[in-house]
Amino acid sequence: MARAYIYGDSLLKATMPDEQFHYHFHLPEVMERYSGRQTEVVNRSKMGATVRKGQALLEHDLRRGMQADYALIAYGGNDSDFDWAAVQAHPQESHLPRTTLADFKEILLCMIRELRERGVQPVLMTLPPIDAQRYLDFLCRAGRSRERIMDWLGDTQRIYRHQELYSDTVAHLAYETGTPLIEVRESFLNEKRLPGLIASDGIHLTMEGYTKLFDTLAGWLRGKIIH
Repeated sequence: MARAYIYGDSLLKATMPDEQFHYHFHLPEVMERYSGRQTEVVNRSKMGATVRKGQALLEHDLRRGMQADYALIAYGGNDSDFDWAAVQAHPQESHLPRTTLADFKEILLCMIRELRERGVQPVLMTLPPIDAQRYLDFLCRAGRSRERIMDWLGDTQRIYRHQELYSDTVAHLAYETGTPLIEVRESFLNEKRLPGLIASDGIHLTMEGYTKLFDTLAGWLRGKIIH
């Protein structure tokens, strides 16, 4: 039986907010769909994880003798995010994301190299799209100033575009390094009812969205195993 490791953030743990925006993991429910799978999946995803945390976790696993056929690297959502309290406090200043694009790309490259050196096939995926308006509403629900955040943003859709830069970077890196790429973003953008796949906070997914995400991942893996 093939073995696949997953390194990612809360999306890969099927995390959803409830009506009070408390977060709950729904991974067991999602994975029930694949009870007859031909691949052992080891999910090392962590809520709030950035690519730096992912690299540290991967290196820990490699030191402990990790044995795998594939390793999915799925970061970017938290990396592209900002310190919104700082943005609100100083909207006229420049603010860096949690991981700059240059650092994001360099760390991904390092992870790809480390996996290949150990005989593990790295796999990348593009990011599901976010809903910028929902995310802005979520940010402001706790008392943050919408006006001050918008002074810095300029327009709401800058949130979407900035996250998209990280997804595009993953795609470009996959092309440059010859790394398999699962086109998750494309599969979502082709959906007629995209808003119903995105959770109320604008950045996580609904159960329907997670079904779409994991079906896309499973479909890619199934194709590799069959062939």
